[in-house]
Amino acid sequence: MKRRMLLSAFAAAPLLAAHRLRGDGDFSMVSAGSRSTMEDLMMNENSYPFLDDLRRRCYLYFEEAADPQTGLIADRGHADGSSFSTYASSAGCGFGLAAHGVAANNGWISKEEGASRVRKMLSFLVNEAEHERGLVYHFIDRMTGQRALDSEASTIDTALLIAGAMHASQVFQDDRELVEMADTLYERVDWRWMLGDNGCLHMGWQPEVGRLPYQWDRFSELTILVLLAIGAPSSAIPPSCWNAWRRENVLHHQGESFISYPPLFVHQYPQAFFDFRGIVSSDGRNYWRNSQLAHLAQIEFQQSLADQSPKRFGHYGEDLWGLTSSDSSSGYRDWGGPYEDGQAQPDRGIDGTVVPSAAGGGLAIAPEQTMRTLQYQKNTFGESVYGRYGFVNAFNPRRGWIGSDVIGIDTGITLLSASNLLEEGVWQPFMQHSAAQRAFRLAGFRPLTA
Repeated sequence: MKRRMLLSAFAAAPLLAAHRLRGDGDFSMVSAGSRSTMEDLMMNENSYPFLDDLRRRCYLYFEEAADPQTGLIADRGHADGSSFSTYASSAGCGFGLAAHGVAANNGWISKEEGASRVRKMLSFLVNEAEHERGLVYHFIDRMTGQRALDSEASTIDTALLIAGAMHASQVFQDDRELVEMADTLYERVDWRWMLGDNGCLHMGWQPEVGRLPYQWDRFSELTILVLLAIGAPSSAIPPSCWNAWRRENVLHHQGESFISYPPLFVHQYPQAFFDFRGIVSSDGRNYWRNSQLAHLAQIEFQQSLADQSPKRFGHYGEDLWGLTSSDSSSGYRDWGGPYEDGQAQPDRGIDGTVVPSAAGGGLAIAPEQTMRTLQYQKNTFGESVYGRYGFVNAFNPRRGWIGSDVIGIDTGITLLSASNLLEEGVWQPFMQHSAAQRAFRLAGFRPLTA
């Protein structure tokens, strides 16, 4: 049964699905297409056990990193579970809310326990945690809910938090109190307060400076933010805002164009919740294919680095790849690739680091390529990189450096993407939410024609 589930999920993962837009605005998947690539993957009997073990380890982080009183999820922790940060990230809490739903649906915990964990966190977020007009701070103290690290009340992190709450409200839809709190978290946000005259949202607000001048005005993870603000039950922004931001930079992979931002998480966070398969936006772009191309282009980029500088990057290739924002031996880095067409340079200080969540977050997007490298990483480096919570945040095999921590958002995106690959475990509940349906409809998405 498990092998059949995996094969079915694999078959839906590439750009092989068609969607129909019914008169009520409901986007419903209709699976179709060849399964040859996925059948090849299934010849490896270790595929499902590996993914199931990885997911369970990732979820253990959200169990053990949750504050027992507030339910807030630590931003990061030691890979051995010996300690956790005193502050939570609101995005990580959003992944945690979705993770509790995935865990309950898979029987790792009871439905009652999953609902209890979600209620605890939502109750604290709604009634206690500091916010500004509904915008939750990027980092908050796990015990008090107060602003931490002088962070901003963040539009994108609030959106990711709300996405997790939306998913949980569908998984536990029979729990009226839980659903009402999830709705409140969404309804109280004043999205229009953050909207600029150009139709682009600002990144946030700080008490020291007011509304930040920086905007979400070019391609990035903003797609989930803009859609949730358009589909919001109150203070929604105009649908025209979907077309207000710039579609750049445009790069190419084997003749196909895609909008690029180098760290791969940008192409993964929106895809973890919104099901972009088989639909195109009003500008005619399929953002599912866009994300696939970004992953394939990064593998090619890292192979080019290896070919040009084998002493520095010879370990990069189809077996070992992955760059996204992460820890490194020299601190936190916002790296990725490629940055330009036809060029492969170690921009932003690329030093040979491998970031497992770059592939983990793309499991549903590029399953063949991501499975290949993740299994290689586990089999080659073993317990030094794969432990209590799955993979460490980052490691550098050339320098012999292995990060000591895991980070909630990276462990979370791995769990959510693996769950979408195996059972559409995030997509199906999330896309049943009326706001998700409304956002796609208002933003002008339509079925992809063959």
